[in-house]
Amino acid sequence: MDKPAKSKASVGIGTVLLVAVVLIIRVMNSNGPSAPTDAELAERTAPPPATERGSAEPRSAAPETTSVADEGAQTIEDLFESGTSDTWLTFEGTVARLLPDDNEGSRHQKFIVELSTGQTILIAHNIDLAPRVPLERGDAVRIRGEYEWTERGGTVHWTHHDPDGRPGGWIDHGGERYE
Repeated sequence: MDKPAKSKASVGIGTVLLVAVVLIIRVMNSNGPSAPTDAELAERTAPPPATERGSAEPRSAAPETTSVADEGAQTIEDLFESGTSDTWLTFEGTVARLLPDDNEGSRHQKFIVELSTGQTILIAHNIDLAPRVPLERGDAVRIRGEYEWTERGGTVHWTHHDPDGRPGGWIDHGGERYE
């Protein structure tokens, strides 16, 4: 009895698999992008230094701006419309409403700020890490913190110093800075 001949298809598939394995090994051993170091990861997640700008400050770069109130308000509207979170910004507004403190977990002083555009935003100020801000409805505030998108317009948190020593946020009110 004669041996059956190998089909050309089976030889071709074996060759393709061998080439694929070799390519995968080369890619894995190449000097391409490496995993970030712990220091690089910490730098990527750290808030940027506090500035006097009135716009979003993504962790990579901050655009030049002119008016803290108008630019900050427009930036918040843009972030809300795009559903963007994790953006540091500085803005001004007026206290529209004082809310009860959130006492679950870390305690937060909560209030609503109305921007120059009429949009409102929730502020969650950690009073376990920073002093309570003595606010009343109608008070002007200047705030630096991290914006998080919500269906109702967004929340700004990290309005306090960073306990790990990185730059954090703050609330300016009545000539005092609360951080």
